Amino acid sequence: MKNKKLLSASAIILALLCAVCIITALYLERKPQLPDTDSSVQSTKSSDVFTTSVKYESPIDFESLKKESTDIIAWLKIDGTDISYPVLFREGDNSYYLRRDIYGKYDKNGSLFIEDYNKTDFNDPVTIIYGHHMSSGAMFGRLQEIYTNPETFSKHSKITVYMPEKELVYRVFCAVPLDNSHILYYHNFNNRLIFEEYFKEVFETRSLLAIFDETVSVTPDNKVLMLSTCFDKDYSRRYVVMAVCENE
Repeated sequence: MKNKKLLSASAIILALLCAVCIITALYLERKPQLPDTDSSVQSTKSSDVFTTSVKYESPIDFESLKKESTDIIAWLKIDGTDISYPVLFREGDNSYYLRRDIYGKYDKNGSLFIEDYNKTDFNDPVTIIYGHHMSSGAMFGRLQEIYTNPETFSKHSKITVYMPEKELVYRVFCAVPLDNSHILYYHNFNNRLIFEEYFKEVFETRSLLAIFDETVSVTPDNKVLMLSTCFDKDYSRRYVVMAVCENE
């Protein structure tokens, strides 16, 4: 009799355990599945990220300038100086702006210009801007004064070229007197070996008027801007300020 009671009690307990298991399984089956926290956050972040492209707006009013002269391609500014001028290009006539202003009228100061050895987008390995060394200080008249002094060389090492669609920021790495041979005519800087050899020779220039920033390295992967003008009191030579593009 006693054994029967034990068996009966065991059966009841077993039945209760089975019922609990069935109820638990049904609950878990019907319980709503919560999304994975990490993936939810990731999904939200992804949906909140929008790629926006901000159109460049030049501080120079090229729209108005182009009405004055369609030959204006850029604007050159050397920080901390009064050197701030338009840069021009006359297709088919490299000497046009030697003695003309932006309107094409005679002006002994001339204008700053590039030649057709360069493209007008400043994407060549080396781009040269020419300007007169005027005793009044106009155009490139103060280049030699500024860059033969180590203190002002460092103080005015930033050059900016503004264009309608972009601006280029350059850092001056040397200023040297050179002979008056035509740099772009005699050197194809698209050739990496020629580029390397030329600037190796530049850095080996021995002159009391040559100044270098040896912290700046120049490689064929860089874009270089040269500002070229007559050497003071010796027109058989050129004075050239060289800068490497650091930011676009």
